[in-house]
Amino acid sequence: MSTVISRRSFLKCTGASAAVLGAASLLGGCKSNGNDTVVEVKVGDTVRNWNGLGVQLTSVFHLTQDPVQPAGYEYLGVRVTAVNRSKTESYAIGAQGIDAINEAYPVPPLENVDANFQAMAAATPDFTAVCDGQPAACCANISLYNANSQSFSDVESLPPQGSAYIVLMLMVPKDWKQLKVTYVPTFLEGKSLTFVMNASDVIRS
Repeated sequence: MSTVISRRSFLKCTGASAAVLGAASLLGGCKSNGNDTVVEVKVGDTVRNWNGLGVQLTSVFHLTQDPVQPAGYEYLGVRVTAVNRSKTESYAIGAQGIDAINEAYPVPPLENVDANFQAMAAATPDFTAVCDGQPAACCANISLYNANSQSFSDVESLPPQGSAYIVLMLMVPKDWKQLKVTYVPTFLEGKSLTFVMNASDVIRS
């Protein structure tokens, strides 16, 4: 699934706004896991500060505007709100080389969606997905909100004190029951966050 489609059918339908993204207060309560090595996060859970990151597993969506699926599969979008707590460090998160991927496999046309998704997944070293015990294709990218232009842009790192969406795209069997996405930061050693989602968590329009 391309980053173009992710913004159109995902961020738009979730009502993304500057108020949501810019407010560090969104991540101001709930769990505070400090420097824990392994953290599990479910839909609605907030981790205020984990090794310099604040995250909230905000929502899971079925992508209704995606093109024809492989038989028996569907595309999901997962939105994670993230805040960089560091005052000096940028954090590389998700796919790298996004511009080159979108240039090689531009979307539209819809015929390029699968190739774009696979290239994005290959360029996402820090996220892996398991669906009902089986590996699932997954890609991720940062969508950074610009308050001046009131628009999103795809970037490869979260700037100091920055807030953004981490947008994950996944291809899963239509009859899936539980999905786990594990994030292992490239800038930390031996640390992981696992996002746990059930089929009942998915918002379907």
